[in-house]
Amino acid sequence: MVRDLALVAEATVRFGPGLNLLTGETGSGKSLIIDALSLALGARGGADQVRHGADRATVEAVFDSVRLQREVGKRSAAKIDGRTATPAQLRELGDNLVAIHGQHEHHALLDSDTQTELLDAYAGALDIRASVAVAHAAWIAASAALRDLEQLRSRGKREQEYLLWQLDELRKADLSPGEDEALAAERSATRHAARLAELGRVTMEALHEEGVARAAAALGAAATLDPRLAEHATRLDALVEEMSDVVASVRHYTEQLDSDPGRLETIESRLAILDGLKRKYGGSIEAAIKERDRLQLQVSATEDIDSAVAGAEAELAQRRDQLQSAAARLTKARGAAAQRMQKAVAAELQGLRLEGARFEVALRQLAEVGPAGADAAEMMFSANPGEPIAPLARVASGGELARVMLAIKTVSADADRLPTLVFDEVDAGIGGEAAVQVGLRLKRLGARHQVLVVTHLAQIASFADHHLVVEKAKGKDGRNVVTVRELTDPDEKARELARMMSGGVTEKAVARAQELLEEAMRPVR
Repeated sequence: MVRDLALVAEATVRFGPGLNLLTGETGSGKSLIIDALSLALGARGGADQVRHGADRATVEAVFDSVRLQREVGKRSAAKIDGRTATPAQLRELGDNLVAIHGQHEHHALLDSDTQTELLDAYAGALDIRASVAVAHAAWIAASAALRDLEQLRSRGKREQEYLLWQLDELRKADLSPGEDEALAAERSATRHAARLAELGRVTMEALHEEGVARAAAALGAAATLDPRLAEHATRLDALVEEMSDVVASVRHYTEQLDSDPGRLETIESRLAILDGLKRKYGGSIEAAIKERDRLQLQVSATEDIDSAVAGAEAELAQRRDQLQSAAARLTKARGAAAQRMQKAVAAELQGLRLEGARFEVALRQLAEVGPAGADAAEMMFSANPGEPIAPLARVASGGELARVMLAIKTVSADADRLPTLVFDEVDAGIGGEAAVQVGLRLKRLGARHQVLVVTHLAQIASFADHHLVVEKAKGKDGRNVVTVRELTDPDEKARELARMMSGGVTEKAVARAQELLEEAMRPVR
């Protein structure tokens, strides 16, 4: 579903299985449909894409497994199955659903990384490639661990002595969690021992008064005469027992009070030490204890630093061997696949009327093994006999790139895990029998994937399993409106092909269009 995107007021476009063809007059808005799909898949969007007079453009793409939504304009939003998401999350999900091959994507084929990924997919070596990435990450981690240890060793004896001095200071302090709070409370009690003893005595004398005990005895006697007073008598008895416990606790407290000036001096001295350590090591006793434990680990490491470095070097060597072994397996798989791919693609290019074209896949060794292996693929191309073969990036035209991409996709269809492939501008610079051959290959791809194609050529459109026409007309407000409809009637299909071939729907053009449709229904050549 597309709403208020550029010239599209509102359109619901349904793509079926197999080969879906989008056709229409120049400027009708065919590429808008691909743009809408790209937005739903997380492509960059902006307010300039919103239909004039609307606040925002909305696109919703429904797949068998998920529903993606995107809004751009005054309010931007992204959703996956109705839950708020980000464009990056849409892209991550879309990368496993759809591959869009337009002019930009054809040029991506010029990039060595893209070429290497295509070769790995064709080789069925994506799992091996993933194992190389894992091994590389482990080697990087081992390298970092060794570097840290070597830096620690290089700091020399002076830093180690300083660490030992700090640790010794903290060890001698014999810190305990909460010690400063307990000592502060004891200091206050020692300072005010006389006053606390007096207040304790007053408390005990007041609690020893016999008023409550006499009341409890009297109420107990009354309860024997009237059971309704029993609950109150019980509560008063409990109060008498509680008072006795409080008196005992206060007596014990006053007996423990210490007003010895020597003890107060000891407390003050200890608190001064603790305050100094807290200022140096994090602001609290707990932080100082944590620093002590950290220093202990660091000193333990430095005490046996040579052994630790030797162990890290052995670990690094092992990780390096594992990386090189995984990279060697990937190189072997790539080498075998490169031979198969260049033969298969070269054959496809001949069928796409690039007679005499040559295609090769070379492996270039990298200076250092990376997460994608020890080498990279470089696709080589020569369009005409007698011309030297050179990197694809230097010699292929736009139309040739489109056909090379189609050839690669055709030969690697079984290995391609993406369910939907989109081709825009795949017919650039071709016509006649070459266009027929492009159509044949798109039809073959449609047997294994859902394929969406924007085309201007009737020879390609004739192969459609689902033919959709994009039309632009005046709306009620006098503004242009883009609509999309599927052609289901054979006569409608023939008239659309006739328009594409001659610009007009003549009897002769319709007859030729019907011939194209009949030829497209013959067994695949």
